[in-house]
Amino acid sequence: MSSCTFLLFASLLAAESTAGDANLADRIAEARQHLQSGRYAEAIEAYQELDSADDTTPDQRAAIAVARSQALEQTGESEQALSVVEDAVEQTPDSPPLLARLAEIQYLRGDYASAQDSVDAALKSDPDLPLAHLVQAHLHRETGELDAALEEYRWCVRFYNRAQPDDAETLIVLAQGSVEYARWRSVSSIFRFVVNTLCPDALTADEHCWQANWLGGALLLEKYNQAQALPELNAALAINPHAAPVLVELGVAALQELELEQADDYADRALAANPRLPAALHLKADVLLTASATTEALAHLETALEVNPHDQRTLARQAACYLLEDGVPPDDELLNLFLHLDAIDQFDIDQPSRFSQVLIGLARRNPRPGYFLTIVGGLLDQHRRYAAAEKFYRQAIHVMPQLAEPRTNLGMLYMRTGRVEEAERILDEAFDADPFHVRVSNMRKVIGVLNTYDVVSTDHFVLRVDQSNRLLAGYMADYLESIYPELTQRYDYEPPLRTQFEIYSAAKGQGAHQWFSARMIGLPWIQTIGASTGMIVALASPTDTEPFNWARVLRHEFVHILTLQETRFNIPHWYTEALAVHEEGLDMPEQWQNLLLHRVPAGDVFNLQTVNSGFQRPEGPTDWQMAYCQSHLYARYMTERFGDDALTNLLDAYRKNLSTSQAIPEVFSVSLEDFEAGYTTYLNRIVDELRPLRSAPYPSLEETQPAYDADNDDPAAAGRHALALLADRQVRAAAPIAKAANEADPTQPEAAYVLARFAIAKQNDERAIELLQTALDEKDPHGDVLAQLARLRLDARADEEAARLYQIGVNRFPLEDRYWHGLALALWRMDETDRLRPVLETLAERDFDNPAFRKKLAEIALAEARYEDAIAWGMQALYIDIEDVDVHQTLAEAYLHADQPEKARRELEAVLTLDPRNEQASTMLKTLEDQ
Repeated sequence: MSSCTFLLFASLLAAESTAGDANLADRIAEARQHLQSGRYAEAIEAYQELDSADDTTPDQRAAIAVARSQALEQTGESEQALSVVEDAVEQTPDSPPLLARLAEIQYLRGDYASAQDSVDAALKSDPDLPLAHLVQAHLHRETGELDAALEEYRWCVRFYNRAQPDDAETLIVLAQGSVEYARWRSVSSIFRFVVNTLCPDALTADEHCWQANWLGGALLLEKYNQAQALPELNAALAINPHAAPVLVELGVAALQELELEQADDYADRALAANPRLPAALHLKADVLLTASATTEALAHLETALEVNPHDQRTLARQAACYLLEDGVPPDDELLNLFLHLDAIDQFDIDQPSRFSQVLIGLARRNPRPGYFLTIVGGLLDQHRRYAAAEKFYRQAIHVMPQLAEPRTNLGMLYMRTGRVEEAERILDEAFDADPFHVRVSNMRKVIGVLNTYDVVSTDHFVLRVDQSNRLLAGYMADYLESIYPELTQRYDYEPPLRTQFEIYSAAKGQGAHQWFSARMIGLPWIQTIGASTGMIVALASPTDTEPFNWARVLRHEFVHILTLQETRFNIPHWYTEALAVHEEGLDMPEQWQNLLLHRVPAGDVFNLQTVNSGFQRPEGPTDWQMAYCQSHLYARYMTERFGDDALTNLLDAYRKNLSTSQAIPEVFSVSLEDFEAGYTTYLNRIVDELRPLRSAPYPSLEETQPAYDADNDDPAAAGRHALALLADRQVRAAAPIAKAANEADPTQPEAAYVLARFAIAKQNDERAIELLQTALDEKDPHGDVLAQLARLRLDARADEEAARLYQIGVNRFPLEDRYWHGLALALWRMDETDRLRPVLETLAERDFDNPAFRKKLAEIALAEARYEDAIAWGMQALYIDIEDVDVHQTLAEAYLHADQPEKARRELEAVLTLDPRNEQASTMLKTLEDQ
């Protein structure tokens, strides 16, 4: 509210200035311009000078004090702001606007008793003072007098209707009170009126009233309507680039989109403008809490509590940190505490937890702390403490039924935990109360789509799919049941309820991935193709997206279900991902190899304290993949160093609610420092093993420039420099240097490669081949020269020569997929089955999402009467492309030869589902039925 403290006397000061006071009027206008534009130092100086002027009236001096206090408050100098207003009140004790401003400052500092005295005095002098009524409403709210608070908020609505004020300052104050009334009474028309009428009217009255854009944008953002909110907030920032409340809202918008680095940047910018703004400190804490950085978050919250030790929103975050660090109190203690909120002195406990101490202190002031309970519930919800979060949401609804947020959040929680029918009822009610809430609207649409889906149930799973994906659902169900015994035995846990999998397809103009994203976060974009809340799994249908290995995704997500539930969601993000990736049987993808080769030597790696941030707060485009890679390598490292039981032993520690810093020493009997040092050594060893098996990366200009400058006649130095220039897209600079180096030494590989690239660009492949052949040393090949020459031979359909060259690459650089891919294609075209088979098997191990390798391996196995292999490879192909008719046909034949007629029948029926006119399948099925 402090950001919208109306500039009480701006119009009064101007009005009281006569022609003889023109200079004073100009100075007042200039000071106000400084204030509204965010030039706070200039504003403070100008108001100090005005305060010392001899020709001001008492009312003008009071107004100057108000404005000066606002400028001080916007820079975090609340103590000075209070002192300025207190001094002014001593001089003009009967000024209602001064008393209202004093009440506001006292309220924002948590001095509710003094604020009440000031409000009483203000309203005694002027019963129709909007700011005094707004502060009074907030005081009632913060002391649990909700009916009285509602009446004061209603006063704002009625006063506007009665008085029809047209000055910007009053309109903003009344808009704030009216909006709170609308929230509590679910009057959506008032929201619309405030955004579409009051705020624009305020801007019409005062083009510098950034508070109007800020308030409109904040209200739209509250509904997750970023499309309309962001232009409003940016417009406010254009007026006042240093408006900390606007920067906070922009940070909240980024946080909604999980743009954590951007949200953190906005928080820092807001704190640079006002280092003691609680809302900015809350945002900073919220960003930190996404990565469970409770210690760092608490430090910012302590600063906020210095400003206002009684702020529900600060106390809620502090309490949530305590719950995340200490655990949620036992159900009986929590229930007993909730039951005594309105008689807290009767609550008796010998050793209250840190959380209980916070809530007990709050309840003594406010027996109906709905905002506190809602925020705590939200942070527990965010950290997947669903059972506890539900209790807090329900208690918030009980003590403060006026609030829509806990109801909405509870509906979203029910969706995350698979309780769709309960969610539908709550979200329908929420939408009726607030039809402008984008996440609620989106989730109701998701429920509408889910209600049209078919349900496929097995002993341990429930799959919900569009009717068009019934074939996929059957295979998914079988796969899940096949892995259930293995995984539940390994992790020694079985979910108490059947696990729900939801597979989203395109519908109603939205793609499968958009529906999946809306399901998981209520908004249209999430970067993964599958995700788990720990209670349910959702994914985009592989038939509606780019093909992916859906079996691998199902296995990965079911491991999350097991590890999250059995540890009661105490397992850290990195470790549940480590186990899930470990279960996929991943080799080292080439992308991960590149990351390790680049980042490990530079020391740009995560440790156990920072790895979660790679998932939750990636600072660069590669952080997310690096976090997955390192988590996987942590699992491999632990198994190698501490034995096969290492992974389950650490999981057991998380079951006991230990933190990572506690678990590592207890489980492995080494210090955390020793554990991390061993992991660093392990990473360095991995890099040392990778480096000789891969060709050298392009050199950088920083590497090549000194050697080239020292001797530009050296063909090796010149060739490497030409390649660095090419990589830097300095084509014109690279050409003459490469040409000179090649003329001096035609075998210099980098120069030949650069010139070959130029020749290819001019469609002169013969010249490129000549250059590359001359430079190729087959015993010690340059990777790019070899790969480019092999590719040219392959494109020319010189398959035998291409295969020979690619084989050299496979032997010398076995970790580079480009050689394996080229060799496979050449051998495939040459029909060299015996040589092709092991190449395809290698590629299948490395590329989980390519069905072609598996399909060909199945066909080869069938032709060679290796029916079990044909079945295995055929099923792997279906795990990527369930709609490949040829694979179903191959499987049918393999099953028949393997004397498994029922499975053959299923594959033939699948063929006819996909291709009803397939005569071969019809004939085979009829023959099978006749037997």
